[in-house]
Amino acid sequence: MDNTSNATSPSPVVSSAFTRMSNVFASPSELYSEVAAAPVQTTSWLLPLLVLMVICVIASFAVYSNPELRQQIFDLQQKGMQKSVTEGKMTQEQFDRASEQMENSGPVMFIIIGSLIQIVPLTAVFFLGALAAWLIVKLGLKSPASYSKLMEIYGLSLWIGVLGAIVTIIMMSLMNSMFATPSGSLLLGDSFDQLNKGHKLLGYLNVFTLWETGVSGIGIAKISGKSTGTGMIVAFGVWALFILVATFLF
Repeated sequence: MDNTSNATSPSPVVSSAFTRMSNVFASPSELYSEVAAAPVQTTSWLLPLLVLMVICVIASFAVYSNPELRQQIFDLQQKGMQKSVTEGKMTQEQFDRASEQMENSGPVMFIIIGSLIQIVPLTAVFFLGALAAWLIVKLGLKSPASYSKLMEIYGLSLWIGVLGAIVTIIMMSLMNSMFATPSGSLLLGDSFDQLNKGHKLLGYLNVFTLWETGVSGIGIAKISGKSTGTGMIVAFGVWALFILVATFLF
């Protein structure tokens, strides 16, 4: 028996995770056909979610390390707080104190807060999105698929989000702009206004998010036994709901 070969070969779990990750990009239809017939693998959603969280930390570090990007973040925060002062939601004294704290915040605090601002909504959207899709699939499409299976579908498509996050960090760093993302906000450039709902809506029209949602739609179709079009309607319907809520309520 060749013990050296066994020692260096990857475990079945690692091999399966890597194969599924690559198939999200290469052949999602084939991937989700296999996923629909196989038992739930927790690593399918947990691994990409953890990787995306790590990238959020890296993104916060990249922003802090770039003086122009860091100043843009401070400007955006101050603009939002100034609006709160105008609307009576914050006093001028609170505004001054918060501004001073932001300007004096060190790299550790900046990175922690910046990471949490990204990770918390990312995690909430993932679990709530899977929940919304599961309810539609179960009640509307009469599918026996479990919630954990929908988490697996959405989790695997997160690998596209991982690629999108890496591309976004590179674009922002090269163009020295927080709005240099692969989305509609790129069309507005420096005129992008985070407080403008129309601008926010454009910002959510991200190429990678649309790709990710489309792939999720394929997965929903496979596990529910419905057409790809039906799966796409469910996936993009859930996506549109979250976009409208994020745009007009926050």
